[in-house]
Amino acid sequence: MDVDSTFEIVGEFGPYQKRIYFLLCLMPLMTSFHTLLSSFILATPDHRCALPNWPNDTYKIQSEAHMEDVNRSIPLSSEDGYLYDGCTIYGNNSKLVHCEKWVYAKTVFESTFTSEQNFVCDDELKTSHAAMIFFGGVLTGALGFGSLSDLLIPESPRWLLSQGKHEEAVKILKKIAKGNNKNVDEKAFGNLTVQEEPSGRFWHLIDNPVLLKRTLIILINWMFASMAYFGLSLNTGDLSGDYYLNFFLSGLAEFPAYTICLLLLDRIGRKTLHVSCMVFGGIFCICAIFPMLYASEDLQPITVTLAMLGKVGIAAAYGIIYIWSVELYPTVVRNQGMGLSSTMANIGALISPYVADLNKAVSGDVGRALPFVLFGGCALLVGLLALMLPETLNQHLPETIEDGINFGKIPNNKYKSEKEDNSVNSPGLDINEGVYSSKL
Repeated sequence: MDVDSTFEIVGEFGPYQKRIYFLLCLMPLMTSFHTLLSSFILATPDHRCALPNWPNDTYKIQSEAHMEDVNRSIPLSSEDGYLYDGCTIYGNNSKLVHCEKWVYAKTVFESTFTSEQNFVCDDELKTSHAAMIFFGGVLTGALGFGSLSDLLIPESPRWLLSQGKHEEAVKILKKIAKGNNKNVDEKAFGNLTVQEEPSGRFWHLIDNPVLLKRTLIILINWMFASMAYFGLSLNTGDLSGDYYLNFFLSGLAEFPAYTICLLLLDRIGRKTLHVSCMVFGGIFCICAIFPMLYASEDLQPITVTLAMLGKVGIAAAYGIIYIWSVELYPTVVRNQGMGLSSTMANIGALISPYVADLNKAVSGDVGRALPFVLFGGCALLVGLLALMLPETLNQHLPETIEDGINFGKIPNNKYKSEKEDNSVNSPGLDINEGVYSSKL
C-alpha cells in the first residue's frame, strides 16, 4: 500500500499532528524573547561624566549646589534630545577632557548592561557587537544544531520508508493512529511503499542562468527583509516618545501584517502581495525621516506612526517570502534552497544592529534618520527586483530542475482536482503528516 493511502486511514491532520504542531509553535514564541531582549538590556540611557568632587553623584539633580556644579563642569550637548554632553567634562584650566566615570539617568531603565559596563562614547559600538554576536550564535546554532531538533519531534514515516526503515515507519504510523483514535487493521501496514523521487544537489541552483538569477533574487529578498525586520524592531528605542509604548506598538504592528497575508495571499497571489508590501514598507520608512528631521517635538507621533506602518509592510513581506520561495524552488533542491535562504536571513540579521545603531556614528537627527533611509531604500530595491520572479499561485509547481528552468516561461494550467489543489497550497510540506521534517 502507498504511504499516502495509509495516511488517509491513520489520519492526515488529526489530534496527534496538531499536538506536535503546537509544540513546534512554542519554539518561536520562546526564542522571540531572547531575540529582542537586546532592545532593553543593551539600551543606552542618557548619561554624562561623573563629577569628581561628588562621591555620590547622580544624573538626577540633587540640589541647587549640585546643579551649579553640573552646569559649570559639563558642556551642553550639541545633539537634539540630550541636555548634557555624554563624553566630556571641563578639567583643569577649563579644558575639555574625556570622562573616566559616568552617571546614568534612571527615568526609563534602572540599569542596563550598557550602563553597568560603560559601553558609551568610544566603546558605544560594543553594544552593536554584542547584538551581532547574538545573531551570530543563532546562525551557528542553526547550522550546528539544526539536525538535533529532529530529535524536539517523531521522524517522518515517508523519509523512513525511503531509507528502507520499514519497521520504524510502521511503529510511528501506529502511534499516529492511536493518537488520532483510529482503529487500524494490521494489514494496512504491510508492504508499505513510497514513490521514488528524483534527487538534486545544491549546485543545480547556480549552474543554470535562469535558476541562478532566480535564486539570487530570492536570497537578496530574504537578507534585506530580515535586516529591515530586525533592524526596525531594534530601532524602536531611537524613536521619540515612550520607549516601552514604541516597543509595544512595534510588536502590535505584526498582527495586521500577518492578517494581510492570511486574507490576501491566496486571492491576489504571492508576487503582487510581496512586492506591494515591500514597496509599501519601504515608502513609509523613507517618509518617516521627514518629520524626524523637520517637524517639532509635538509632531513626532507622526514619525512613530510612519515607522510602524513601515514595520507592517516589512513584516508582511518577510512572512510571504517564506511561502513564495518554498514554491519557487524545485522539489529536488527545495531543502537546499531553503537552507541557503535561512542562512542569508541570518546574515541580514547580523547586519541589522549596525544599521540600527548608525546614530552612534552620525550624530543628531541625521543619525537617527539614516537607518530608516537604508531600511526603506533596501526594501524598495528588493521589492522591485522581486517583480522578476514568477507567480506561483494556482500553478503546477516545479519538481525537477528542468521544471524549475521552464517555470514561468511556459503557461501552466490550473490544477483541476482537489488533491492537486491541496499540494499547491502546501508545497514542500508533508501535508499528509501535518508537520514539516527537514529530512523529507
